[in-house]
This record gives sequence, C-alpha cells and structure tokens, in this order.
Amino acid sequence: MPLEDNTGAGQPQRANAATPISEDEISLQDLWEIIAKRKWLVFLSMVVCLGLAAVYVSLARTIYESKAVVQIGKVAGQPVDNGLQLANRLMNQYTPVNTVQAKKQMPKLYAVTPDKADGSILTLEAQGRSPQEAQQYLQGVIQRLLAEDQQRYQQIVGTRQAQLTQLQALYQGMRTSLDTKSGKGQVDSTSALLLLEQSRRSDALTNIQAAIAKMENALAPNNTSPTIQTLSPRYDPIPVAPKRGLILVLAGLGGLMLGVFLALLQNAFRKEPA
Repeated sequence: MPLEDNTGAGQPQRANAATPISEDEISLQDLWEIIAKRKWLVFLSMVVCLGLAAVYVSLARTIYESKAVVQIGKVAGQPVDNGLQLANRLMNQYTPVNTVQAKKQMPKLYAVTPDKADGSILTLEAQGRSPQEAQQYLQGVIQRLLAEDQQRYQQIVGTRQAQLTQLQALYQGMRTSLDTKSGKGQVDSTSALLLLEQSRRSDALTNIQAAIAKMENALAPNNTSPTIQTLSPRYDPIPVAPKRGLILVLAGLGGLMLGVFLALLQNAFRKEPA
C-alpha cells in the first residue's frame, strides 16, 4: 500500500494573517485622517472659543493692584500690636459685611498678610480700576493705620517715660538724703543704726539705678520705634485680572479639543456598518 504523508498531521497550523484590529479601535493614522477631513470643523470650533474668550476679556472689569509693606512699631522690643490680629482688623474694617457688596467694591483692600518670619511686618494689597486708584486708596489706608498706631505708641511710650521720670526723681531724692545723712554720720560715726540705714539706702539706690538703666535701654531707638511703612505703595501697570493671555491660550486649547471631539463624533454617526 502506498504510504500517506502524515508529516503535518497533529501539528498546529500557523495563522496566515495577523489578528485583525477591532472595529471599535482606531489608529493614529485613522485619527489624523478624520481630523484632516474635518479640519474646517476643528478650525471653526477654535474660532468660536477664541471669539467668546475675546468677548469675555473685553467686557470683564480690568483690575490693577498696589502693594506696600508696613513695620509695626515696638516698645521695649515688644510690638505695639499683634500682626495677625491687626491684619484681621484691617480686613474687617475695610470690607463690607455683605459678600455681594464686598465683591463689587472697588477700590478695595484685597489682602493684608503678615510675614512668616517676622509677624510685625505686614504686606498690604489694594485693588482698583486703575493703577493710580489702587495706589491712592492704599496710601489712604496706610496713613490712617499709621495715625492710629502712632496714638497707641505715644500712649505706651508716655506711660513708660512717666515711670522712668518717677524713678529718676526717687533716685535723686534718696541720693540727696543719703549724702546729707552721710555728712552727719561723720560727726557721730559710732552710730550703728546710722551705718545700717546708710547701707540699706545704698542697696536701694543701686537697685533703682539698675531699674533706671533698664528702662532707658528699653526706650532706646533700637528697642522702641513707631510704626513705619518700609515700602511705600507701588503699582504694577500690568493688570492682575483678567489674565488676557492665559484666557486666550486656554480658549484656543479648549476649542482645539472640542473640535477634535466633534470631528470624531461626526465620523461615528456617518460611519457605515460593515
């Protein structure tokens, strides 16, 4: 009997063709072709989005900003006011209670921020419809702040100066009395009570003199100074809002994405079933 060739029997047959791509999938080339065929739709979408953004930018209120820095005064090395409390007080003082009015208010005090490293340094920011308006408004806020803090500063310094004057007068009186009694003590130097009293008075004078020196050092310029503005109100000619460039760029990107989506959607609806 002729032998049959069963060499290929029982062996798996190779696939003659690669696995076909699913109909739900789309390649980059297909995507590019779809966009290229409907480029007018993508372009129109970008134009519409840019147009809407341009209208918004032209109608939106232009806001400018002015900044200044204030150093809170100190007495005996201690600030005359707490930086955080002063910042909150200023914002409450210049911001309407009604939130709707607060948003519409212009010019306005936008922010008061204490420095993280030194709480006695405050950065004040004001906003206005023009750079000059923001600057003038902030200057008025600072002038009022300086006047109020100057009054508080004078009261504290005045109290300490009065205490210093009393100590100086007490020292002079005790010094004069001690010198007088010391002169009498030379006549009767054997009086033990007189020597004991003189010793006590000398110790008291030493303590008072030390207290006077401490108070004078506390009132020295390096430890006591009024509230000052370390940076006068300045403004940036570039508005802080609206961000025209950023808005237009985002609108262009959004229009591009919307156009691609519409192109794919249109292609899906017009695609004929296999």
